[in-house]
Amino acid sequence: MGKNQLTLERYVGYRKANQNRHTKIQYGKIITFIFLTIFCIIWVLPFFIMFLGSLRGHLDNMNYPKEIFYPHSGYTLENYKILLLQQYPEDMMGSHNSTQEYHMGYWFMNSCISAIGGTLLYLLVASLAAYCFTFMPVRGSKVLFGILVASMVIPGTATAVGNQMNIFSWGLNKSLLALILPGLGGVYGMYLIKTFFMSIPKDLVESAKMDGYSNLEIFFRIVLPLGKTVLFVQGLFGFMGGWNDLVWPQMLFGVKDNKLWTLQVGMAYVINNSRTSDLIGTALAGGVICLAPVLVAYILASNKIIEGMASAGIKR
Repeated sequence: MGKNQLTLERYVGYRKANQNRHTKIQYGKIITFIFLTIFCIIWVLPFFIMFLGSLRGHLDNMNYPKEIFYPHSGYTLENYKILLLQQYPEDMMGSHNSTQEYHMGYWFMNSCISAIGGTLLYLLVASLAAYCFTFMPVRGSKVLFGILVASMVIPGTATAVGNQMNIFSWGLNKSLLALILPGLGGVYGMYLIKTFFMSIPKDLVESAKMDGYSNLEIFFRIVLPLGKTVLFVQGLFGFMGGWNDLVWPQMLFGVKDNKLWTLQVGMAYVINNSRTSDLIGTALAGGVICLAPVLVAYILASNKIIEGMASAGIKR
């Protein structure tokens, strides 16, 4: 009986300890959930305010600037019509604000050309360089690669003036190529792609060479299909960097070249001319237009990003 009683007491003690442990875990999960929920709300709230503010008319913005969530005149697409179609409300016609010209079509196309075109060209150049460093090593290639990696510590602002002088000396300051060419020498993407290529078995490449494939055939038929995940990830980063770039286009194009502006430069102009409360909605609408393509690109590439993160820790 004594032994059975001792066993029962141990069992009861184990159950209590286990219940306490599970209770602590549940409390920890609840606290974590509450913290993450508050963090997400704080992070999303500015975008929510920006979107709602872009749907308010200029009279609401002028008379009730703080009442964002309850527009007195109802939600409207007035601000988007001003930016995209240059259609001003009748009570704004003749004011100094209605004389502003917003070349949204040009700005949007310039951003698409520079961001998408620059990203695709960079992926080609970076992946070719990564292939050469990985599968075609030559004497001194490791030293060269080390120098390139070390150059990553140099900030882009330190080389911006030199790049600007080169662009002007080549006569490309009136062309969209000026937005694309300097970015083709980026090292980070090449380093990321090379790291992924190193996980591809070299025996696969060697066997393809023995079968008579050239390096370009191996690159396009074997290596690139295997590395599509890292290309998607780097492509998203490159697109976001090109789309959101503001300083470099401002250094290239002046006020007279407003049709060569990118969307970010154009939005800076819109914000500068929307300081009065009647046009603050146009600035918010411009922010929504700038955000939408990046959000769509992330949604389309999110599965590939998760796949790339998951496969990064798998040894091939």
